Amino acid sequence: MIKIILSIAVLTIFTLQCFSQQNFEGSIFFARITNIDTTYYAYHVKGDMVRIDELDKNKVIMNSLLVDIKNQKLTAVNPARKLYMKMHVNPYSPEPDKNFEIIKTDNKKTILGYECEQWRVKNKAQNTEISYWVADNNFCFFSDLLKLLNRSEKQAKFFLQIPGTKCLGPLLSEERTLLRSQRMKLSVIDIKKSKLDNSIFQIPADYKNFER
Repeated sequence: MIKIILSIAVLTIFTLQCFSQQNFEGSIFFARITNIDTTYYAYHVKGDMVRIDELDKNKVIMNSLLVDIKNQKLTAVNPARKLYMKMHVNPYSPEPDKNFEIIKTDNKKTILGYECEQWRVKNKAQNTEISYWVADNNFCFFSDLLKLLNRSEKQAKFFLQIPGTKCLGPLLSEERTLLRSQRMKLSVIDIKKSKLDNSIFQIPADYKNFER
């Protein structure tokens, strides 16, 4: 009996170690393209910690958001002014909407070395269709991140309508009207797997708390 218990324990530890090793760690760089301008973002991911940097056209950090998914915490950081501010978290609650039509296509293509499948999410009442090219490569942080941020952008809300998004990562999404006029494109332009230092997810000691 003791041998069986020890075997189960070893197997459990091995499984957890394998799962931990498979989760994405590194940096993902996005370009958000509209009819007006282009904005760049860098997502740095390690376990349940995510740092989102908003970059200018010269790829200089303008603002950052520190995200603790496990403890449901958001902290806004302004590097130029050396300020930080704790953000209020609005709990995510999916709202049933019968106007959504979700289509998993047979289309596939390779983006930055990742094989992606296409999902289309359409909502006639909102005159919007968003096409997502998603990779199933242990981007397990992504849907939890969107739920914690709980933003009103259609790119996020439409993506969370897709069933089974737990470890899917959209490497390209294109938002259009139902007449196919493009509104916005969110594209991953680079992915770098690497071990990240914990310090990038922490508030520097010389930063001051900005109270609203």
